[in-house]
Amino acid sequence: MVKNAILMGGIAALVTGIAIGVQSFLSGRAGTMIGPVNTGFWTNFLGGTLAGILILILSKFVNPDIGAITKPTFIITLISGALGILIIMGISFSISRAGMAAGMAAVIFGQFLFGVIADTVGLAGLAPIPLDLRRIVGLAVMAVSVILLLPRK
Repeated sequence: MVKNAILMGGIAALVTGIAIGVQSFLSGRAGTMIGPVNTGFWTNFLGGTLAGILILILSKFVNPDIGAITKPTFIITLISGALGILIIMGISFSISRAGMAAGMAAVIFGQFLFGVIADTVGLAGLAPIPLDLRRIVGLAVMAVSVILLLPRK
């Protein structure tokens, strides 16, 4: 049972990673056409509009509680959405200048770096995971990967 849950989590993470790659590619392309700032705003506006329509439909026909949100959750989600705008702008900017591989590697490195910090201080609500040499070397290898993937123009 636990192995199946881990396998399903791994598959979901892989599919999500592919979706992030495709979205990043599309954001990079849009960024070269309309600029990273416009790409960030329009991507999130159109995605938010679609989400709003889906909330209305699902709350009417599937689950009436789908539109319910508490004040603390609203604030957290608002901040997350604002970060989403900055993320799309940053991805659009970086990929249109550094290329897909280097841009995605840098984004992933940033995620790993934040993840190690969050784990070390116990931000995720779990017991803290000590920062040891193995984790530091892992981050260093990721940093070197980003540097090696940068174009040599």
